[in-house]
Amino acid sequence: MTIDQSVREIPGAGRRSRGGRRRRRPSGVRRWLRPVALTTGLVVVAGCGGAYLYVRHLDANISHAPLGAGNAPPPAGQADAQGRVAMNILIIGTDSRKGLNGAYGDRQNTGDGNNDVNILLHVYPDRRAAVALDLPRDSLVDLPKCTSPDGKVYPAKKHRPLNEALGRGGPGCVTDTVQSITKLKIDHYALVNFEGVKELTDAVGGVDVDLCTAIKDPDSHLDLPAGQSHLTGEQGLQFVRTRHGVQDGSAIGRFSMQRAFLSSLLRKITAQGTLLDPTKAFPVIEAATKSITVDDPIAGTTKLVGLATDLRNVKPADVSFVQPVMAYTTDDPDPDLRGKAEMVQPKADQLFALILADRTLSGDEDHTGGAAAPSGSPDAGSSAPAAPAAATGVNPASVNVTVVNGTGRGMVATSTAKTLGGLGYQASPGSDTGRTARSTVRYAQADQKPAAEAVATALGLPASAVVAGGSGRGVTVTLGTDFQAPAAGGGAAAPVAVPSAVPTDVKVHQGDDTSCTQGKTGTLKQ
Repeated sequence: MTIDQSVREIPGAGRRSRGGRRRRRPSGVRRWLRPVALTTGLVVVAGCGGAYLYVRHLDANISHAPLGAGNAPPPAGQADAQGRVAMNILIIGTDSRKGLNGAYGDRQNTGDGNNDVNILLHVYPDRRAAVALDLPRDSLVDLPKCTSPDGKVYPAKKHRPLNEALGRGGPGCVTDTVQSITKLKIDHYALVNFEGVKELTDAVGGVDVDLCTAIKDPDSHLDLPAGQSHLTGEQGLQFVRTRHGVQDGSAIGRFSMQRAFLSSLLRKITAQGTLLDPTKAFPVIEAATKSITVDDPIAGTTKLVGLATDLRNVKPADVSFVQPVMAYTTDDPDPDLRGKAEMVQPKADQLFALILADRTLSGDEDHTGGAAAPSGSPDAGSSAPAAPAAATGVNPASVNVTVVNGTGRGMVATSTAKTLGGLGYQASPGSDTGRTARSTVRYAQADQKPAAEAVATALGLPASAVVAGGSGRGVTVTLGTDFQAPAAGGGAAAPVAVPSAVPTDVKVHQGDDTSCTQGKTGTLKQ
Protein backbone atom coordinates (compact mmCIF):
# COMPACT_ATOMS: atom_id res chain seq x y z
CA MET A 1 0.00 0.00 0.00
CA THR A 2 1.36 3.40 -0.93
CA ILE A 3 0.78 6.52 1.12
CA ASP A 4 -1.63 7.80 -1.53
CA GLN A 5 -3.65 4.61 -1.23
CA SER A 6 -3.60 4.76 2.53
CA VAL A 7 -4.93 8.31 2.50
CA ARG A 8 -7.74 7.35 0.13
CA GLU A 9 -8.72 4.07 1.72
CA ILE A 10 -8.38 4.73 5.44
CA PRO A 11 -10.75 7.27 7.03
CA GLY A 12 -8.94 10.38 8.22
CA ALA A 13 -8.85 10.77 11.93
CA GLY A 14 -7.36 14.24 12.40
CA ARG A 15 -9.85 16.04 14.59
CA ARG A 16 -8.11 19.29 15.33
CA SER A 17 -6.77 21.69 12.74
CA ARG A 18 -4.10 24.19 13.57
CA GLY A 19 -6.54 26.95 12.71
CA GLY A 20 -8.63 25.72 15.64
CA ARG A 21 -5.68 26.02 18.01
CA ARG A 22 -5.64 22.75 19.86
CA ARG A 23 -4.70 23.08 23.51
CA ARG A 24 -1.17 21.76 23.15
CA ARG A 25 0.80 21.73 19.97
CA PRO A 26 4.14 20.02 19.61
CA SER A 27 7.23 22.11 19.94
CA GLY A 28 10.92 22.02 19.28
CA VAL A 29 13.46 19.36 19.19
CA ARG A 30 10.97 16.79 20.43
CA ARG A 31 9.08 16.79 17.20
CA TRP A 32 12.00 16.19 14.98
CA LEU A 33 12.71 12.91 16.72
CA ARG A 34 9.17 11.65 16.66
CA PRO A 35 8.67 11.56 12.95
CA VAL A 36 11.84 9.56 12.53
CA ALA A 37 10.77 7.10 15.20
CA LEU A 38 7.22 7.10 13.94
CA THR A 39 8.31 6.44 10.41
CA THR A 40 10.30 3.42 11.51
CA GLY A 41 8.19 2.17 14.39
CA LEU A 42 4.67 2.29 13.04
CA VAL A 43 5.72 0.10 10.17
CA VAL A 44 6.12 -2.85 12.52
CA VAL A 45 3.08 -2.01 14.59
CA ALA A 46 0.95 -1.88 11.46
CA GLY A 47 1.60 -5.58 10.97
CA CYS A 48 0.01 -6.51 14.29
CA GLY A 49 -3.79 -6.66 14.24
CA GLY A 50 -4.25 -5.68 17.87
CA ALA A 51 -1.74 -2.89 17.64
CA TYR A 52 -3.37 -1.59 14.47
CA LEU A 53 -6.69 -1.28 16.28
CA TYR A 54 -4.99 0.32 19.23
CA VAL A 55 -3.32 3.11 17.29
CA ARG A 56 -6.67 4.38 15.99
CA HIS A 57 -7.49 5.82 19.40
CA LEU A 58 -4.29 7.85 19.22
CA ASP A 59 -5.66 10.02 16.41
CA ALA A 60 -6.92 12.64 18.83
CA ASN A 61 -3.36 13.20 20.03
CA ILE A 62 -2.20 14.47 16.67
CA SER A 63 -2.40 18.13 15.67
CA HIS A 64 -2.27 19.09 12.01
CA ALA A 65 -1.87 22.14 9.79
CA PRO A 66 -1.61 22.97 6.06
CA LEU A 67 1.36 21.57 4.14
CA GLY A 68 2.30 24.91 2.63
CA ALA A 69 1.78 28.63 3.12
CA GLY A 70 0.54 29.73 -0.28
CA ASN A 71 3.55 29.13 -2.53
CA ALA A 72 3.59 26.70 -5.44
CA PRO A 73 5.93 23.76 -4.76
CA PRO A 74 8.71 22.79 -7.17
CA PRO A 75 8.09 19.80 -9.45
CA ALA A 76 8.58 16.31 -8.07
CA GLY A 77 11.70 14.33 -8.94
CA GLN A 78 12.05 11.95 -11.85
CA ALA A 79 9.86 8.83 -11.71
CA ASP A 80 11.54 5.42 -11.84
CA ALA A 81 10.66 2.48 -14.10
CA GLN A 82 7.76 1.57 -11.79
CA GLY A 83 6.40 5.11 -11.75
CA ARG A 84 7.63 5.82 -8.21
CA VAL A 85 9.17 9.13 -7.21
CA ALA A 86 11.23 10.05 -4.18
CA MET A 87 9.40 11.14 -1.04
CA ASN A 88 10.56 14.15 1.00
CA ILE A 89 9.55 14.49 4.65
CA LEU A 90 10.58 17.64 6.53
CA ILE A 91 11.34 17.16 10.22
CA ILE A 92 10.94 20.44 12.07
CA GLY A 93 11.96 21.08 15.66
CA THR A 94 10.66 24.14 17.49
CA ASP A 95 12.25 25.79 20.51
CA SER A 96 8.89 26.94 21.90
CA ARG A 97 8.63 26.70 25.69
CA LYS A 98 4.84 26.52 25.57
CA GLY A 99 3.50 24.34 28.39
CA LEU A 100 6.91 23.92 30.04
CA ASN A 101 6.19 26.23 33.00
CA GLY A 102 9.31 28.32 32.50
CA ALA A 103 11.68 25.38 32.20
CA TYR A 104 14.70 25.66 29.84
CA GLY A 105 14.77 29.46 30.00
CA ASP A 106 13.32 31.92 27.48
CA ARG A 107 10.01 32.09 29.35
CA GLN A 108 8.51 34.50 26.81
CA ASN A 109 8.91 32.02 23.96
CA THR A 110 5.49 30.37 24.29
CA GLY A 111 4.13 30.84 20.77
CA ASP A 112 5.11 28.96 17.63
CA GLY A 113 8.77 29.40 18.50
CA ASN A 114 11.61 29.10 15.99
CA ASN A 115 12.33 26.19 13.66
CA ASP A 116 15.67 25.40 15.25
CA VAL A 117 15.88 21.93 13.66
CA ASN A 118 15.29 21.47 9.93
CA ILE A 119 16.08 17.98 8.67
CA LEU A 120 14.79 16.97 5.25
CA LEU A 121 14.42 13.20 4.92
CA HIS A 122 14.71 12.30 1.23
CA VAL A 123 13.52 8.74 0.65
CA TYR A 124 14.66 7.23 -2.65
CA PRO A 125 12.11 5.92 -5.18
CA ASP A 126 12.84 2.28 -4.30
CA ARG A 127 12.08 3.06 -0.61
CA ARG A 128 15.22 1.23 0.55
CA ALA A 129 17.46 4.17 1.44
CA ALA A 130 17.24 7.79 2.52
CA VAL A 131 19.23 10.99 3.02
CA ALA A 132 18.78 13.11 6.16
CA LEU A 133 19.75 16.61 5.01
CA ASP A 134 20.34 19.12 7.82
CA LEU A 135 19.82 22.82 7.16
CA PRO A 136 21.29 24.78 10.11
CA ARG A 137 18.93 27.16 11.86
CA ASP A 138 21.25 30.19 11.48
CA SER A 139 21.52 29.88 7.69
CA LEU A 140 20.82 33.25 6.06
CA VAL A 141 18.25 32.71 3.33
CA ASP A 142 15.49 34.53 1.46
CA LEU A 143 12.16 33.90 3.20
CA PRO A 144 9.18 33.72 0.81
CA LYS A 145 5.84 35.41 1.26
CA CYS A 146 3.76 33.21 3.57
CA THR A 147 0.09 33.10 4.54
CA SER A 148 -0.78 31.59 7.92
CA PRO A 149 -3.75 29.25 8.47
CA ASP A 150 -5.73 32.19 9.90
CA GLY A 151 -5.11 34.30 6.79
CA LYS A 152 -2.36 36.62 8.02
CA VAL A 153 0.09 37.49 5.25
CA TYR A 154 3.82 37.81 5.91
CA PRO A 155 5.72 39.62 3.10
CA ALA A 156 8.87 38.10 1.64
CA LYS A 157 12.11 39.03 3.38
CA LYS A 158 15.62 38.71 2.07
CA HIS A 159 18.72 37.63 3.93
CA ARG A 160 17.18 36.41 7.18
CA PRO A 161 17.91 33.41 9.45
CA LEU A 162 16.11 30.23 8.40
CA ASN A 163 14.71 29.70 11.89
CA GLU A 164 12.44 32.74 11.54
CA ALA A 165 10.21 30.87 9.07
CA LEU A 166 8.06 29.07 11.66
CA GLY A 167 6.91 32.36 13.19
CA ARG A 168 5.83 33.63 9.76
CA GLY A 169 2.88 31.34 9.14
CA GLY A 170 3.58 28.07 10.93
CA PRO A 171 5.14 24.85 9.64
CA GLY A 172 3.75 25.50 6.15
CA CYS A 173 6.05 28.50 5.85
CA VAL A 174 9.02 26.36 6.87
CA THR A 175 8.03 23.91 4.13
CA ASP A 176 7.81 26.67 1.51
CA THR A 177 11.13 28.15 2.62
CA VAL A 178 13.02 24.85 2.50
CA GLN A 179 11.52 24.08 -0.92
CA SER A 180 12.73 27.44 -2.23
CA ILE A 181 16.24 26.73 -0.95
CA THR A 182 16.65 23.12 -2.05
CA LYS A 183 14.23 22.86 -5.03
CA LEU A 184 13.04 19.60 -3.45
CA LYS A 185 9.25 19.15 -3.35
CA ILE A 186 8.20 18.36 0.22
CA ASP A 187 5.44 15.76 0.50
CA HIS A 188 4.94 15.80 4.27
CA TYR A 189 6.27 17.36 7.44
CA ALA A 190 6.29 16.55 11.14
CA LEU A 191 6.82 19.13 13.87
CA VAL A 192 8.08 18.05 17.31
CA ASN A 193 9.07 19.77 20.57
CA PHE A 194 11.33 19.60 23.63
CA GLU A 195 9.14 17.35 25.74
CA GLY A 196 8.92 14.80 22.96
CA VAL A 197 12.62 14.08 23.04
CA LYS A 198 12.38 13.19 26.71
CA GLU A 199 9.29 11.03 26.32
CA LEU A 200 10.57 9.18 23.30
CA THR A 201 13.95 8.53 24.88
CA ASP A 202 12.23 6.94 27.86
CA ALA A 203 9.69 5.10 25.68
CA VAL A 204 12.44 3.15 23.91
CA GLY A 205 14.21 2.40 27.18
CA GLY A 206 16.95 4.97 26.74
CA VAL A 207 19.48 5.72 24.00
CA ASP A 208 23.18 4.78 23.97
CA VAL A 209 25.78 7.32 22.83
CA ASP A 210 29.57 7.43 22.75
CA LEU A 211 31.64 10.57 23.38
CA CYS A 212 35.27 10.98 22.39
CA THR A 213 35.79 13.44 25.25
CA ALA A 214 33.75 14.44 28.27
CA ILE A 215 31.15 17.17 27.78
CA LYS A 216 29.93 19.53 30.47
CA ASP A 217 27.71 22.27 29.09
CA PRO A 218 26.21 24.70 31.65
CA ASP A 219 23.69 25.94 29.10
CA SER A 220 22.07 22.60 28.26
CA HIS A 221 23.10 21.09 31.63
CA LEU A 222 24.58 18.06 29.87
CA ASP A 223 27.32 16.45 31.96
CA LEU A 224 28.64 13.21 30.48
CA PRO A 225 32.02 11.46 30.71
CA ALA A 226 34.06 10.28 27.77
CA GLY A 227 33.03 6.88 26.46
CA GLN A 228 29.65 5.23 26.30
CA SER A 229 26.62 6.55 28.18
CA HIS A 230 23.02 5.41 28.41
CA LEU A 231 20.72 8.43 28.14
CA THR A 232 17.36 8.71 29.84
CA GLY A 233 14.67 11.23 28.95
CA GLU A 234 16.06 14.47 30.37
CA GLN A 235 19.58 13.58 29.26
CA GLY A 236 18.28 12.89 25.76
CA LEU A 237 16.95 16.44 25.53
CA GLN A 238 20.18 17.86 26.98
CA PHE A 239 22.21 15.89 24.45
CA VAL A 240 20.41 17.15 21.34
CA ARG A 241 20.30 20.74 22.66
CA THR A 242 24.02 20.94 23.45
CA ARG A 243 26.04 23.22 21.20
CA HIS A 244 28.40 25.30 23.37
CA GLY A 245 30.13 22.12 24.48
CA VAL A 246 30.54 20.71 20.98
CA GLN A 247 33.16 21.50 18.32
CA ASP A 248 33.21 25.31 17.91
CA GLY A 249 30.09 25.90 20.01
CA SER A 250 27.82 26.72 17.06
CA ALA A 251 24.45 25.46 15.87
CA ILE A 252 26.28 24.06 12.84
CA GLY A 253 28.44 21.80 14.99
CA ARG A 254 25.44 20.70 17.06
CA PHE A 255 24.29 18.55 14.15
CA SER A 256 26.97 16.04 15.14
CA MET A 257 25.10 15.49 18.44
CA GLN A 258 21.70 15.30 16.81
CA ARG A 259 23.04 12.92 14.17
CA ALA A 260 24.55 10.63 16.81
CA PHE A 261 21.34 10.62 18.85
CA LEU A 262 19.08 9.99 15.86
CA SER A 263 21.30 7.22 14.53
CA SER A 264 21.31 5.48 17.89
CA LEU A 265 17.55 5.94 18.22
CA LEU A 266 16.98 4.45 14.78
CA ARG A 267 19.22 1.49 15.54
CA LYS A 268 17.35 0.80 18.75
CA ILE A 269 13.87 1.15 17.27
CA THR A 270 14.68 -1.12 14.34
CA ALA A 271 16.60 -3.67 16.41
CA GLN A 272 15.10 -7.14 16.41
CA GLY A 273 12.29 -7.35 18.95
CA THR A 274 12.18 -3.67 19.88
CA LEU A 275 8.83 -3.06 18.20
CA LEU A 276 7.70 -6.59 17.54
CA ASP A 277 6.61 -6.81 21.16
CA PRO A 278 3.42 -4.72 21.63
CA THR A 279 4.40 -3.94 25.22
CA LYS A 280 7.44 -2.14 23.81
CA ALA A 281 5.76 -0.74 20.71
CA PHE A 282 2.78 0.96 22.33
CA PRO A 283 4.77 3.31 24.60
CA VAL A 284 6.80 4.47 21.59
CA ILE A 285 3.72 5.15 19.47
CA GLU A 286 1.92 6.78 22.38
CA ALA A 287 4.90 9.05 23.04
CA ALA A 288 5.20 9.95 19.37
CA THR A 289 1.59 10.92 18.75
CA LYS A 290 1.19 12.98 21.91
CA SER A 291 3.39 15.78 20.67
CA ILE A 292 3.43 15.82 16.93
CA THR A 293 1.98 18.19 14.36
CA VAL A 294 1.78 16.86 10.81
CA ASP A 295 0.46 18.17 7.51
CA ASP A 296 -3.25 17.75 6.88
CA PRO A 297 -3.02 14.86 4.34
CA ILE A 298 -1.46 12.52 6.91
CA ALA A 299 -3.38 13.69 9.99
CA GLY A 300 -4.39 10.43 11.67
CA THR A 301 -2.50 7.48 13.09
CA THR A 302 -3.73 5.08 10.42
CA LYS A 303 -2.48 7.39 7.70
CA LEU A 304 0.89 7.55 9.41
CA VAL A 305 0.85 3.76 9.47
CA GLY A 306 0.34 3.82 5.71
CA LEU A 307 3.26 6.19 5.34
CA ALA A 308 5.42 4.02 7.57
CA THR A 309 4.50 0.92 5.57
CA ASP A 310 5.96 2.64 2.52
CA LEU A 311 9.24 3.03 4.40
CA ARG A 312 9.52 -0.39 6.03
CA ASN A 313 12.66 -1.38 4.12
CA VAL A 314 14.78 1.64 5.09
CA LYS A 315 17.42 0.54 7.61
CA PRO A 316 19.86 2.69 9.65
CA ALA A 317 22.81 1.61 7.49
CA ASP A 318 20.99 2.99 4.46
CA VAL A 319 20.33 6.45 5.92
CA SER A 320 22.97 9.05 4.99
CA PHE A 321 23.24 12.09 7.29
CA VAL A 322 24.63 15.16 5.55
CA GLN A 323 24.91 18.91 5.91
CA PRO A 324 25.86 21.49 3.23
CA VAL A 325 29.28 23.11 3.56
CA MET A 326 28.72 26.17 5.73
CA ALA A 327 30.65 29.40 6.39
CA TYR A 328 30.20 32.17 8.94
CA THR A 329 28.98 35.62 7.86
CA THR A 330 31.72 37.69 9.41
CA ASP A 331 31.39 40.51 6.86
CA ASP A 332 27.63 41.03 6.97
CA PRO A 333 26.63 44.72 6.93
CA ASP A 334 24.04 44.01 9.63
CA PRO A 335 25.95 43.60 12.93
CA ASP A 336 23.18 41.36 14.27
CA LEU A 337 23.79 38.87 11.46
CA ARG A 338 27.56 38.62 11.81
CA GLY A 339 28.42 35.17 13.03
CA LYS A 340 25.34 33.64 11.42
CA ALA A 341 25.86 31.08 8.68
CA GLU A 342 25.66 30.84 4.92
CA MET A 343 25.66 27.87 2.58
CA VAL A 344 28.84 27.80 0.53
CA GLN A 345 28.02 27.93 -3.16
CA PRO A 346 28.01 26.28 -5.59
CA LYS A 347 28.60 23.26 -3.36
CA ALA A 348 25.28 23.57 -1.54
CA ASP A 349 23.24 23.72 -4.74
CA GLN A 350 25.26 20.85 -6.17
CA LEU A 351 24.44 18.74 -3.12
CA PHE A 352 20.75 19.57 -3.48
CA ALA A 353 20.90 18.71 -7.20
CA LEU A 354 22.53 15.38 -6.39
CA ILE A 355 19.72 14.56 -3.95
CA LEU A 356 17.02 15.73 -6.36
CA ALA A 357 18.47 13.41 -9.01
CA ASP A 358 18.27 10.52 -6.49
CA ARG A 359 22.01 9.85 -6.64
CA THR A 360 23.52 7.91 -3.79
CA LEU A 361 25.71 9.85 -1.35
CA SER A 362 27.37 6.84 0.23
CA GLY A 363 28.85 5.37 -2.93
CA ASP A 364 26.77 2.22 -2.52
CA GLU A 365 24.20 0.70 -4.86
CA ASP A 366 21.88 2.80 -6.96
CA HIS A 367 18.48 3.50 -5.40
CA THR A 368 16.78 5.36 -8.24
CA GLY A 369 14.76 2.31 -9.26
CA GLY A 370 15.88 2.63 -12.85
CA ALA A 371 15.10 6.32 -13.32
CA ALA A 372 16.77 8.05 -16.21
CA ALA A 373 17.87 11.66 -16.29
CA PRO A 374 15.11 13.91 -17.65
CA SER A 375 15.41 14.86 -21.27
CA GLY A 376 17.61 17.89 -21.69
CA SER A 377 19.12 17.70 -18.21
CA PRO A 378 22.79 17.09 -17.49
CA ASP A 379 23.70 13.43 -17.24
CA ALA A 380 23.92 12.24 -13.67
CA GLY A 381 27.25 10.61 -14.18
CA SER A 382 29.01 13.59 -15.65
CA SER A 383 30.10 16.98 -14.49
CA ALA A 384 28.58 18.74 -17.49
CA PRO A 385 28.14 22.48 -17.09
CA ALA A 386 24.86 23.85 -15.82
CA ALA A 387 24.87 26.35 -18.66
CA PRO A 388 26.06 26.14 -22.26
CA ALA A 389 29.73 26.76 -22.80
CA ALA A 390 30.65 30.32 -23.62
CA ALA A 391 31.47 31.33 -27.15
CA THR A 392 35.12 30.96 -26.24
CA GLY A 393 34.58 27.24 -25.80
CA VAL A 394 35.16 27.42 -22.03
CA ASN A 395 33.44 24.73 -19.98
CA PRO A 396 32.32 26.54 -16.78
CA ALA A 397 32.45 23.33 -14.76
CA SER A 398 36.22 23.18 -15.35
CA VAL A 399 36.89 26.67 -14.02
CA ASN A 400 37.66 27.28 -10.34
CA VAL A 401 36.84 30.85 -9.33
CA THR A 402 37.62 32.63 -6.07
CA VAL A 403 35.63 35.82 -5.51
CA VAL A 404 37.13 38.50 -3.26
CA ASN A 405 35.08 41.40 -1.92
CA GLY A 406 36.70 44.81 -2.23
CA THR A 407 33.49 46.81 -2.57
CA GLY A 408 33.11 47.74 1.07
CA ARG A 409 29.62 46.24 0.97
CA GLY A 410 28.84 43.05 2.88
CA MET A 411 28.06 39.68 1.30
CA VAL A 412 28.86 40.78 -2.27
CA ALA A 413 31.48 38.05 -2.74
CA THR A 414 29.04 35.42 -1.51
CA SER A 415 26.19 36.50 -3.77
CA THR A 416 28.50 36.81 -6.78
CA ALA A 417 29.95 33.35 -6.17
CA LYS A 418 26.39 32.02 -6.04
CA THR A 419 25.62 33.72 -9.36
CA LEU A 420 28.65 32.11 -10.98
CA GLY A 421 27.78 28.79 -9.39
CA GLY A 422 24.35 28.97 -11.00
CA LEU A 423 26.13 29.29 -14.35
CA GLY A 424 28.14 26.16 -13.67
CA TYR A 425 31.43 27.65 -12.43
CA GLN A 426 33.19 26.14 -9.41
CA ALA A 427 33.00 29.42 -7.51
CA SER A 428 33.43 30.24 -3.83
CA PRO A 429 33.96 33.45 -1.83
CA GLY A 430 37.45 34.22 -0.56
CA SER A 431 38.72 36.44 2.25
CA ASP A 432 37.72 40.09 1.93
CA THR A 433 40.29 42.64 0.99
CA GLY A 434 40.42 46.36 1.61
CA ARG A 435 38.25 48.68 -0.45
CA THR A 436 39.37 48.57 -4.09
CA ALA A 437 38.27 51.00 -6.79
CA ARG A 438 38.61 48.74 -9.83
CA SER A 439 37.33 45.22 -10.35
CA THR A 440 39.76 42.70 -11.82
CA VAL A 441 39.71 39.11 -13.05
CA ARG A 442 43.16 37.59 -12.67
CA TYR A 443 44.64 34.42 -14.11
CA ALA A 444 48.10 32.99 -13.45
CA GLN A 445 48.52 30.56 -16.36
CA ALA A 446 48.27 31.60 -20.00
CA ASP A 447 45.81 28.83 -20.81
CA GLN A 448 43.46 30.26 -18.18
CA LYS A 449 42.98 33.55 -20.00
CA PRO A 450 39.90 32.35 -21.95
CA ALA A 451 38.36 31.24 -18.67
CA ALA A 452 39.04 34.64 -17.10
CA GLU A 453 37.47 36.36 -20.11
CA ALA A 454 34.39 34.14 -19.84
CA VAL A 455 34.03 34.95 -16.14
CA ALA A 456 34.38 38.68 -16.82
CA THR A 457 31.67 38.46 -19.47
CA ALA A 458 29.37 36.57 -17.09
CA LEU A 459 29.76 39.34 -14.49
CA GLY A 460 29.36 42.19 -16.94
CA LEU A 461 32.95 43.37 -16.49
CA PRO A 462 34.88 44.97 -19.38
CA ALA A 463 37.67 43.14 -21.19
CA SER A 464 40.15 45.51 -19.55
CA ALA A 465 39.33 43.92 -16.18
CA VAL A 466 41.08 40.71 -17.27
CA VAL A 467 44.72 40.80 -16.20
CA ALA A 468 47.55 38.31 -15.75
CA GLY A 469 48.88 37.74 -12.28
CA GLY A 470 48.65 35.64 -9.17
CA SER A 471 49.72 32.05 -8.73
CA GLY A 472 48.38 28.54 -9.15
CA ARG A 473 45.44 27.48 -11.27
CA GLY A 474 42.02 29.04 -11.48
CA VAL A 475 40.69 32.56 -11.69
CA THR A 476 40.51 35.20 -8.94
CA VAL A 477 37.83 37.88 -9.16
CA THR A 478 38.36 40.99 -7.03
CA LEU A 479 35.19 43.07 -6.88
CA GLY A 480 35.87 46.79 -6.62
CA THR A 481 33.63 49.74 -5.84
CA ASP A 482 32.87 49.98 -9.58
CA PHE A 483 31.16 46.59 -9.55
CA GLN A 484 27.45 46.36 -10.24
CA ALA A 485 25.81 42.94 -9.97
CA PRO A 486 24.34 41.68 -13.25
CA ALA A 487 20.73 42.79 -13.61
CA ALA A 488 18.15 40.22 -12.57
CA GLY A 489 15.67 38.92 -15.08
CA GLY A 490 18.13 38.84 -17.95
CA GLY A 491 17.13 35.28 -18.70
CA ALA A 492 16.06 32.05 -17.07
CA ALA A 493 18.51 30.66 -14.59
CA ALA A 494 20.23 27.56 -15.83
CA PRO A 495 19.67 24.39 -13.81
CA VAL A 496 22.51 23.32 -11.56
CA ALA A 497 24.49 20.47 -13.04
CA VAL A 498 24.17 17.11 -11.31
CA PRO A 499 27.71 16.32 -10.13
CA SER A 500 29.18 12.88 -10.50
CA ALA A 501 29.96 12.67 -6.77
CA VAL A 502 29.32 14.43 -3.49
CA PRO A 503 30.93 17.91 -3.59
CA THR A 504 34.26 18.24 -1.84
CA ASP A 505 34.17 19.11 1.87
CA VAL A 506 30.71 17.54 2.26
CA LYS A 507 30.94 14.72 4.79
CA VAL A 508 28.47 11.84 4.73
CA HIS A 509 27.72 9.77 7.84
CA GLN A 510 25.70 6.55 7.76
CA GLY A 511 23.09 5.66 10.35
CA ASP A 512 25.01 2.57 11.45
CA ASP A 513 28.10 4.62 12.34
CA THR A 514 28.89 3.98 16.01
CA SER A 515 32.09 6.03 16.25
CA CYS A 516 32.40 8.48 19.13
CA THR A 517 31.10 12.05 18.96
CA GLN A 518 33.62 14.86 19.45
CA GLY A 519 33.15 17.45 22.20
CA LYS A 520 34.55 20.97 22.41
CA THR A 521 37.49 21.46 20.03
CA GLY A 522 37.22 25.12 19.09
CA THR A 523 36.90 24.20 15.42
CA LEU A 524 34.06 23.11 13.20
CA LYS A 525 34.15 19.65 11.68
CA GLN A 526 31.30 18.13 9.76
